[in-house]
Amino acid sequence: MRSDEHHGNGNGSPISPGSTDERGTTTHGKGATSVTGILDERIANLRDAIREIDDALAGRKQLNVRFIEQIEREADEAKHFLSTLNPPWTTGFYPQVEFLRLSLHKSLTSRAKERRAEELKYWENRVNLAKERRTFVDEYKALLAARRRLRGP
Repeated sequence: MRSDEHHGNGNGSPISPGSTDERGTTTHGKGATSVTGILDERIANLRDAIREIDDALAGRKQLNVRFIEQIEREADEAKHFLSTLNPPWTTGFYPQVEFLRLSLHKSLTSRAKERRAEELKYWENRVNLAKERRTFVDEYKALLAARRRLRGP
């Protein structure tokens, strides 16, 4: 037999109709083996993709928590500095102090805006990843059903 004619099961023996390959799959000729092999590979790829999405969701959640904590620390720091400044009516008008007060207020406003932006970005990422995961899970289930039908009872 020429090497280009060999259609074995991967361990050197040719696959005949009704034989069993190394995965325990009963085959019905060359076509069934290649189809189930392709299905098995696609199922494994989808399983890996779903796991990667789950990891990405968990990682994004951790990232969100760290970002929010950092934003809150910065806001707390600005609030602390702002609280140390005397009100202008007790100390008189000092342009430098008023500039600092306005800067701290801007910083607080900016931190609130950053927090909202981060929450929105986190929500968008979760929705997109969940949608992609749902698509992969649906395809995964369909391929599992197709493989069961091909392998038979």
